[in-house]
Parts: sequence; structure tokens; C-alpha cells
Amino acid sequence: MRFLSNFSMAIALATAGTLALTAMPQDAQAAKKKKKDKGSEIKISKEIRPRVAEIQTAMATETPETAKPLITALLAETLAADDRFVAGQLAIQLGGKLKDTALQEQGIIASLDSGRTAAEQLPAFNFFAGNFAYGAERWADAATRFQAAYDLGYRANNIEPLMAETFFKRKLYPQGLAKWDEILNNANASATKPPESWYRLARDRALASGDKGLYATWAAKWAAAYPSGDSWGDAVAASRRTSQSDSVQNLEVLRFMKATDSLKTARDYQEFAEEAQRKNLFGEVVAVLEEGQKKGLISSSNPLISEVLAPARRELSADRASLPKQPSGVRGSGSSSVMMNFADVWLGYKDFGKAVAFYEAGLAKPGADINRGNMGIGTAHAYAGDLAAAKQSFVKVSGTRAPLAAMWQTWIGQQAAQAAPAVAPAAEPAT
Repeated sequence: MRFLSNFSMAIALATAGTLALTAMPQDAQAAKKKKKDKGSEIKISKEIRPRVAEIQTAMATETPETAKPLITALLAETLAADDRFVAGQLAIQLGGKLKDTALQEQGIIASLDSGRTAAEQLPAFNFFAGNFAYGAERWADAATRFQAAYDLGYRANNIEPLMAETFFKRKLYPQGLAKWDEILNNANASATKPPESWYRLARDRALASGDKGLYATWAAKWAAAYPSGDSWGDAVAASRRTSQSDSVQNLEVLRFMKATDSLKTARDYQEFAEEAQRKNLFGEVVAVLEEGQKKGLISSSNPLISEVLAPARRELSADRASLPKQPSGVRGSGSSSVMMNFADVWLGYKDFGKAVAFYEAGLAKPGADINRGNMGIGTAHAYAGDLAAAKQSFVKVSGTRAPLAAMWQTWIGQQAAQAAPAVAPAAEPAT
């Protein structure tokens, strides 16, 4: 994360304004207006006034650097509030002229410490103080100053990422991500949506922390705020890192990836097809590989075509004809797992009503895997477009499937929100 260059800082300080000691016309006019308020008038003590005049004279010469030791000596003394403020302003002005960031920082700190900095300048001055500390790698000082500026309403110059970075620079990942959470919540509560780059940056820092749980949390936040195949794919990948799932659960994850368009590579489609093939889900094998072909990810020369797709196509007709059309048609009593296996087959054939019926029949059997059943019912309803019914099933899912169910619920909320007026995202900050 970059901080302001010396030139940019000089411009920013000029924009923020300083005391009109070597006044530009507009600054002088502003100073006159301020003097109408007796409480805000700056009064230089008699003892200091000659030294201020000497400094101003030196600054006006062709060798303004001769004023630096005079200012440095003045700042080193114990001064009254108004005198310290004036000394700080002189340091800011000379530092800008000499491109001396250390002198500028001294001036800003002196101005702030004096307690006489105008209220409208406090946000910017605290930011500049933080920016100097950041550039000097004094991360704790930078954090304090940036927070003060932010609390006073300052929102320019990438302050939000800089605030968070002061923690990451110290390897304080949970604290830095907590700061990101605060920043994003504040931004979302305002009229402007945070830019996507903020979510990606927080996700990157969570990944860098080495904490799989933090990574999964922030990948999911990115997908929730800016849903896309990329963000959902990342959220799924992060979730997979945090849990050990069996073959059935892996297929459930792949179904979610298909729904969110986050199957992005030939390897993704191969994994899906091979997982479905192991369970003789021929309809699902054909559907996913044909989708991969349409997207140009599975070429005609890919071995999957001859070794997986072609055999699955040959099985479709006979397999579908052999299936029981309703749970009562299952030979014998039919265990819970048998019923749910039939449900999986009907799901692959996109007969979502029959899939739901068989999942529900499986749930009614002794020893039923409640979470598998509800995950299957929710997926069938989601594929069918009945999002309200899908959500009702996903909220019942717990255990190792809970993170996937939560992602489904987030996705459902996004589909419902698509018709609502969108809040314009903030402009991407310059870096």
C-alpha cells in the first residue's frame, strides 16, 4: 500500500490550508475572517514575535533552508499554545518548500499538540500525521493518527486500506480484519457501497494470515458483496480448506459451484463428472460435461468425451426407465440411504419434484442423515427456481454441511435482490 509522495503531500497540505504567515491571498482573506472570532484568534507572544519575523525573513530569501535551524530550535522549546501552533505552521510551510517531510511532520504534530488547529483542518492534519508515520514504518503511531482522522470524517487518500494495513504490517491479522469489518460496515451503512477491491484486499490478507477460518470467512464476504463465478469459486475453495467432506458432500459442493457459475476449468468439470460417474448419476455426468463443452472448456479431443461422456449417454435411456417413479415403488422397505440415492439420480435428470419426494421419503426412514436430506431438498428447490422453499431447507442444515448451506442462503438472497435498485459502488481508490 503506497502512501502519499512528497509532492502530493505538499499539494495536500496547501489544500488543507495553513496559517497565513507567509500568506497567499486566499489564505490571508481566510485569516481575516477568522480574526472576527475572538476565541479563535492566534496571538503570538512578545518574546516569540521577533523570532517568527526572523524565520519569515529567512524563508523569503533565495536560501530558505537557512530558516530550518531557526524553526527547529523554536520547536524544541516549551511554548505557549499559540506560539507552538505558529511554529508548527512555519515548519509545515518551510517543509513543503524544501520537500522536507521530516520538518513537515514536526510542524503538523506541533500544530495538533497546540490544540489550536482549526476544527475543519483536524481531519486532514491527523491523516497527514498518520501518513508520515506510515512512511517511517511507525505502524502504531500511524494507526492512532489514521483512526483520529477517520473518526473526524476524513475519507480521502485511501485512508481505509491504510488503517487496516497498519495492523497487517505488524502481523496483527485478526485486528486488521476486524478493522476491515468495521470499515466495510460503516461504508455499507452509508449511501455508497464499498468498492470490490476492499473485499479482495481483506480476503488476500486473511489468506496471508494462514488461518483457514479467516480466509473462508472473508472469501464468503467477498462473494456475498460482489457475487461472480470468481468470487463464489474462491469462497467454495476456502470452505473446502476448512472441512473434511466425504464423496457425497463433495458432489453437493460441486452442485453449488455449478449453480453459481464457479466451475471455471476443465479440471472442475472433470472432478464433477468423475464424482457423479462413481455414483452412476448418468444424467448429471452428461449435463455437466455438455455444459463444459458449450463453454469451450472440454475439447472434443479430451479423454473425458470418450471415456466418461459417451458411456454415460449410452446408459441414459435404460437407466431412467428402470427408476421407480415414486418412493412407494421402491422394492422392499427401502432404507434412508437408498431413497436418497434415488433422489440424487432424479436430481441429475432434472426432475426436481421426484428428487424432493425421494429425499423426503429418505428423511422419514429410521437412521436418516437429516443434513444430507435437507441439503438435497434445498438443492432441488434451488435448481427448480423455488428459492423460498430452498431457503427453508437450507436453514435446517447443521454440522459439516452448515458452511455450504450458509453459502446457498447468501446466493438465494442475492437472486432475490437482483430486481431491487442497486447501490452504486464507490470509485476504486488509486494505489
